[in-house]
Amino acid sequence: MNNAEVYAAITEKIIANLETSGSWQKFWDLPSPVSLNGHFYRGINYLILSNDQFKSRVYGTFGQIRANGGQVRKGEKSTLIVFWKKTDSKNASTGETDSKFILRYYHIFNSEQAHFDDTGKQKIAELDKATIDRKSAQYVPAEQIVSGYKGIPEIHYTNLDVSPSYSPVADLITMPSENQYATAEDFFRIIYHEYAHNAASIIMPHRFC
Repeated sequence: MNNAEVYAAITEKIIANLETSGSWQKFWDLPSPVSLNGHFYRGINYLILSNDQFKSRVYGTFGQIRANGGQVRKGEKSTLIVFWKKTDSKNASTGETDSKFILRYYHIFNSEQAHFDDTGKQKIAELDKATIDRKSAQYVPAEQIVSGYKGIPEIHYTNLDVSPSYSPVADLITMPSENQYATAEDFFRIIYHEYAHNAASIIMPHRFC
């Protein structure tokens, strides 16, 4: 495939993802896909892999799967991913180092598209756990802001269909439980908003009388 064909294939895949995902926001609340060699896919490859139908977030090339005790099932279709490889060369006339980037692409399969031996299954389980741990870790600073808020008001979480609110009289924040939000970002954005109401009631109490 030449560069133009690769660009076209990638563009077609991303458009298909957008058309079938229901919401582009879903792309950003998924554990990062990871290769069998432990590399977390980012950027354009994250988008490419963010709307497949597999529960596992582990992928590999045909060779990587074979090296980890697996065999791709007959008839399975691969997914195209890309990366830019940096190459350096010395300019004979100036003596300076010139750098350029060359487009490379690979065909990969999800781990669910292959059979694995017990060793391979264990590695996949470990990598899937690593993707979840990685996703959870990115929200630790946000959680620390919530737990470390000075003079934190009481927070009441509910599974009922209610609107988030802050009561200055009771010094109480009422929040729908986190599982009712589409993304963790939405949850923290709302709770910070309610914290702002709490802060405002302290700074300007007359406005809440």
